[in-house]
Amino acid sequence: MSVKVTIDGREYEAREGELLIDVCRRNGIDIPHFCYHPGLGPDGNCRMCQVEFVTERGGRLGISCKAVVTNGMQVLTQSEPVKRARASVEEMLLLNHPLDCPICDKAGECTLQNYYMGHDLKASRQDFERFKKEKALDIGPTLILDQERCVLCDRCVRFLRDVAKDEQLYIAGRGHEAYITTFPGQGVTSPYSLNTVDLCPVGALTAKDFRFASATWFLHTAPSVCTTCARGCSIDVQSKRSRIHRMRPRYNPNVNGYWMCDEGRLNYKFANENRYHHPLCRRGGERYPATHEEAVADVCRLLGLAPGGRHERSSGLRVLVLVSATCTLEEMFLAKRLAKEVLAAPVFAVRHVPDGIEDRLLRRADRHPNTKGAELLGLAVVDFTGVTDEQVVSSLEATLGERGILFCVGFNYEISASMERLVTRAAGIITLCACQTSLSEKADVVIPGLTFAEKDGLLVNFEGHVQQLQVALDRSPTFAPAAQKVRNAPHPKSDWRILADLLVLLGGEANIQSITQVRKAMERSEPAFGGVDLNRVGVLGLRLAGQLGDPGRTGTN
Repeated sequence: MSVKVTIDGREYEAREGELLIDVCRRNGIDIPHFCYHPGLGPDGNCRMCQVEFVTERGGRLGISCKAVVTNGMQVLTQSEPVKRARASVEEMLLLNHPLDCPICDKAGECTLQNYYMGHDLKASRQDFERFKKEKALDIGPTLILDQERCVLCDRCVRFLRDVAKDEQLYIAGRGHEAYITTFPGQGVTSPYSLNTVDLCPVGALTAKDFRFASATWFLHTAPSVCTTCARGCSIDVQSKRSRIHRMRPRYNPNVNGYWMCDEGRLNYKFANENRYHHPLCRRGGERYPATHEEAVADVCRLLGLAPGGRHERSSGLRVLVLVSATCTLEEMFLAKRLAKEVLAAPVFAVRHVPDGIEDRLLRRADRHPNTKGAELLGLAVVDFTGVTDEQVVSSLEATLGERGILFCVGFNYEISASMERLVTRAAGIITLCACQTSLSEKADVVIPGLTFAEKDGLLVNFEGHVQQLQVALDRSPTFAPAAQKVRNAPHPKSDWRILADLLVLLGGEANIQSITQVRKAMERSEPAFGGVDLNRVGVLGLRLAGQLGDPGRTGTN
């Protein structure tokens, strides 16, 4: 049932029982707040969200985060009494706040700063010494606490207690001497601890990983998807000078809500380090930097094929195509076509990152973001995460034979011992990857690819929810930092583009000019994606029909 509420003279429709602050947020009306958060609900302790309720007896002030809308309610959000009340709250919060703004990680995105400019903006009347609290306290593997900056909004306490179900912070003391702290002899060890940094409105909690790394206004932000596990949380990748500095959750009600785990947040350093800049080819037992054209020629030689069409391979030469389950749908689809249409070779999707811990909140044991996508494309998924079925390994070794060639796509993480055994059996290895690994070090041809942060592509999480990676970094030599610039380094190509070029060169499907064409081809040929416009996935993604938790396709742009 809906009700009518009048805010600043304009009538709005709201749901019965809805909080006033939520109605205002939904309609673009700014209500300042510290303790309220849409993922935590109201608390009512900061008093910053005060508004004026118009009644028959005149106006009265009240907090909007606790006010339930009723039919005919009239509210003023910018009246003089409201402005004075908010200025008083702001002044009280600043009484003991340190002047850390020039060195604070929160500067540029600090709620206290923003509200001071909008609701206080006057000189201090304070003529007594500030009450000092502890600074730069190490309270766990990921967090630094500055008690002086804290405004006691209680968000961090409520998140760990009510959402993460791991209560590790509390408010001690009374009055102006109250402070946030850990329980005696304990620290904050929750696998979701870094969400408290996002929740903290004033920089009292900072991340060790990002502390003093960059001013926030220098960061470039791009929407993307976390590739750490099969959940595929929606994230923002924040970078500067072609290096990722941090990743934060991006609200998606269909996948991760407002949160993400610490492991996912910190799983970006591999994209900054140990990268391939040139193709590598092996000649006479030694590897040397090569041009892209030379590398492609060596790929054709190893595969026993020549550009322009199919050719019979020499007797006994076999090819096995392995695609990492961390690859995008487009890369898997093109690798499948290359294997089937040109190489006449078996192709498998591979789980090679060891399983992690699964919990009731977000984390999944499967550390591959696109295992579901591989299954929907009809690829057999081989588990090389550690304890691998001996029969599976033996079967793949038999497929390789004595002179087998491994064609590996997207292996940017280390491989397990069981996969290592298969690799050592191969007579030749071709790998398309972005990062140096034990697999790429053994390869006869290495063609540099891109990581999740540098390419466009689709991933399908364990529930069948399709999301899109977007380019967050520019890896061209022009924009690469000085430490990473390589003389005559070619502009890197996307993995899907390299596979598409090979497919065309070796006589497969022609005229693949864009990633949109690849997606159209998937829609036409793959039953799981029939009737789905993969080029209109949108920032929140879409759920495929018949998948877990959703009876039909829904898209959000």
